[in-house]
Amino acid sequence: MEKFAILMAGGSGTRLWPLSKEASPKQFIPVEGENPMLVQTVIRLSGVVEPERCFIITNLRLTDITKNTVRKYIPEENILTEPERKNTAACIAYATLVLKKRYGEGVLCFVPADGYVRDKDSYAEAVKQAFNTAEKNDAIVIIGVKPSYPADGYGYIHAGPETDTGSGISKVLDFIEKPSLERAKQLILSDDYLWNCGIVVGTTGAILRNIQKYLPEHYNKLSEALEEEEKGVSEAVEKAYGELQSISFDNGVLEKCAESLYVVRAYFDWDDIGSIDALAKTIEADPDGNRVQGRHIGINTTNSIIFGKDIAICTIDLDNMIVAGTKDEVLVCPRDKSQKIKMLVDKLKQQGHEDLL
Repeated sequence: MEKFAILMAGGSGTRLWPLSKEASPKQFIPVEGENPMLVQTVIRLSGVVEPERCFIITNLRLTDITKNTVRKYIPEENILTEPERKNTAACIAYATLVLKKRYGEGVLCFVPADGYVRDKDSYAEAVKQAFNTAEKNDAIVIIGVKPSYPADGYGYIHAGPETDTGSGISKVLDFIEKPSLERAKQLILSDDYLWNCGIVVGTTGAILRNIQKYLPEHYNKLSEALEEEEKGVSEAVEKAYGELQSISFDNGVLEKCAESLYVVRAYFDWDDIGSIDALAKTIEADPDGNRVQGRHIGINTTNSIIFGKDIAICTIDLDNMIVAGTKDEVLVCPRDKSQKIKMLVDKLKQQGHEDLL
């Protein structure tokens, strides 16, 4: 079967504000040089799937910036547009139906556009294994990564014994969503619990069968809308999206058919860059322990994260702080309080500061 990769790039990345905003979310933030995470993900996948078979699905608001960002890497007609954000179940259902309409049957790999990976070879090998397993079994396959620390912000996959000794392929037993820190410490002691990095691979048939079974409204409304669609985002697709429940593919489908899923046990490094602190880990620390991106002039500044976008940041007598700024906003907070940034964004919305978002 023909292989396709679809990057899911419609998120907002509020936990990285002010570097990530509604009009330019975190997948457009450069990491390790000039390339944003979106482009790095395209490049990683193009080692497995031909660029002509790499697609991006994003929302209407981000279509132009997405096209401009990846124009050197994949054809413009490979940018699929959702009329609004309705979580990953709608995203995967819509993209699968569109690709089936264009190409017929195939094997599809859905990947979050904003994951961070250094070990590209191990990543490519895991994706290839997932493609082969999905095609061989006409099934859905997910990729689980060996945890490197007890993360309480990630979902975990409970993997069964390997289907064949040494294959690295197991059946999924169940999912554990964001365990407590104490539970996470217990989970990582076993080789059978893996981080869920959000990569889903499956045959067109397997994906659509499960969507039709567990989210029939998604399947029916989007199928009917696409029959009426001529080109672009039609009124029928807009109407269908407006009527869909906002639910993740994990909650709506995968958790309900867990016993039929396979998991690839992968060993590449991975982070979903869910905080400014996580983003900073992609930058080498200077002799004072600071991780700096952009223009920074400091006096007695240590162990801090400094991100400047189109501005210079000057600091005096700071330790263990985050200072992140653009030409319109500046965020200052202790490094151990970065999880509160999402709360701040919610407050900006509540108080009507939409111009800052």
